[in-house]
Amino acid sequence: MNSTQINDAYVNYKLEITRYLSHIVKQPQDAEDLAQDCFIRLMNVTVDIPEDRILYYLKRIARNLAMDSFRRRTRTLRRNSRLEVPTHHVDTSHLEISEGVHDLVSHINNTEHRKILELRLIHGYSIKETAELVNRSEGMIKSSVFHAVNRIRAKVIS
Repeated sequence: MNSTQINDAYVNYKLEITRYLSHIVKQPQDAEDLAQDCFIRLMNVTVDIPEDRILYYLKRIARNLAMDSFRRRTRTLRRNSRLEVPTHHVDTSHLEISEGVHDLVSHINNTEHRKILELRLIHGYSIKETAELVNRSEGMIKSSVFHAVNRIRAKVIS
């Protein structure tokens, strides 16, 4: 693309791309930054893009940049949360660890999810064994554990 085409695309589509990104990332400043990155990526394109496809191309770039941003943020949160997790030393009693685990599990409001999480994590049952104990499918057990763990992360991290 030549500089005239890029300039025209910037003038014609900057507001629309910024608005599109605002709906995705929910932060106006982040949307502005990502929109700028979008046009920088457009400048580095070596193939000719038909005029009627530029907006589609920009939206695709914007979406990918937003997803990359979410992934980076999620990785950073996970890394930071791992750093903040207290390590248990040999002198930490089994009772203290058990109380900590029960405290985390208490964040789960759904009693069935809580029971499944306790069977899996505290008592050490496999997915298959847990499914048999609560008379549910293995997929439901996996789903329950997934949602319960996400609930705990949301409560503990934020």
